[in-house]
Amino acid sequence: LFFRGPNKITLTNAGSYFVQRATELLNQLDDSIVKLHNISQQNFQHLRIGYFSPFEGRLLVKHIHAYQDTANVPIRFHVSEAGIEHLIADITMGLLDCAYILDYGTHEHLIHAELSSRPIASGEMVLGLSRRNPIADKKFLTDQDLAERPILYYSNESSTYLQTAFLATLKSSNPECQVQRVGTIEQMQALVSLDQAMAFYPQGLPLFPSDEIVYRRLKSNGSFDSQLYTVQLVARNDNNINGLTAYKDFLTKHKY
Repeated sequence: LFFRGPNKITLTNAGSYFVQRATELLNQLDDSIVKLHNISQQNFQHLRIGYFSPFEGRLLVKHIHAYQDTANVPIRFHVSEAGIEHLIADITMGLLDCAYILDYGTHEHLIHAELSSRPIASGEMVLGLSRRNPIADKKFLTDQDLAERPILYYSNESSTYLQTAFLATLKSSNPECQVQRVGTIEQMQALVSLDQAMAFYPQGLPLFPSDEIVYRRLKSNGSFDSQLYTVQLVARNDNNINGLTAYKDFLTKHKY
């Protein structure tokens, strides 16, 4: 866990990872204790549901509000945000009941015998760029336009999923394409607005509006098809709790 030097100890990569995961577990423990104290004796089902980014999070809020307004089975929702790898692991281990996961580019994360998934939303990934960028006047972008600025993606954890997925969608090799993670939507929006970077967004989900950002489709090798995505509701095959069953039925009935 440590590099031991003269009068100095520093963390290795393994040490940094251990500190991050230990902190997350302690925070989860504290959060669980608070939630346990707040659980009433009423006849509520409890559903632990995760999401990948604020885009899926805003969609989740819309769905939960619609469920609460119309459904007969009361559910108390416990909501958390994490990277896709983290969500998959938590569902597999039974720490989450289900999660909203962005399925884009590569599908290896969903190839899991214990998990099932169903699409609940779909759309196209688009690139956001500053209105001040000269290529903002183009109707769409191509692979060759991607070398102009770093391309950002959001993840609150050190996840490479979106980076790998995006690069896999490119039909031609583009070694100058720089894909970088940012930890907050606010930082991503600021850098794009200042024309210091581009970023990709799931169009069709609730976006974070900005008068300084325009969105353009990406045409790779003459086609837009590689940028299609779905949002999947992922859960264990053997998870049959009433809250999850009722929520799945609601999403299917209302075609969310």
